Amino acid sequence: MLEVLTNPNKFFETRKKGEESLKLPVFIVLISGIIGGISAFLSSSIMMEAMAKTLPPEAQGFMSFMPIGSAIGAVIASFIAWLIIAAVFFGISCIFKGEGKFKRTLEFVGYGYIPTIIGGLISAVLVYNFVTTVQIPPITITDPTEIQEVITPLMKSPMMLLSSAVGILFMLWSANIWVFGLKHARNLSTRNALITVAIPVAAYILYSVYRMVGW
Repeated sequence: MLEVLTNPNKFFETRKKGEESLKLPVFIVLISGIIGGISAFLSSSIMMEAMAKTLPPEAQGFMSFMPIGSAIGAVIASFIAWLIIAAVFFGISCIFKGEGKFKRTLEFVGYGYIPTIIGGLISAVLVYNFVTTVQIPPITITDPTEIQEVITPLMKSPMMLLSSAVGILFMLWSANIWVFGLKHARNLSTRNALITVAIPVAAYILYSVYRMVGW
């Protein structure tokens, strides 16, 4: 399994000879989603605590479910993203007359999620250090302006910016794996596989940087 990180070209060349299977990719994406869910839980917990201070007691009980809902949402989102990424790669590869089933593309894209597990662990540690040290004043949940005024400096804090930067860095690692995964899943040249992966990944990174700067 480590070969997918160190020599993805050889890994997928060998894996292509076997039967298509989504069991391991599903597990990889699930672990990635759970780790992302931990970060979402931590982030939502501190925001919920600040908002709950301005709510009546009967509403505070409902708000207590927000962190759990955020964590579950992160897990579900990881699977939706997996499907969307694979579909986008599959669609772009059609321009280069790629050949191969979507299931194989989905499988190989799933293996590319391994770096996000490592990056997610690092980000979770950073988010944990952040939420255990920051103090957020009470927020009126019905006042969007007040919420924005509180969230903006939080998102621009060095710890949160570093967490975002880590996510981008490990996304590039995943992109490297996807290039070779698409090469073998869709029978593409390395050049065409690189273009197939580079277009959506570049768009994602530009959007992430825009959010980091725009907060």
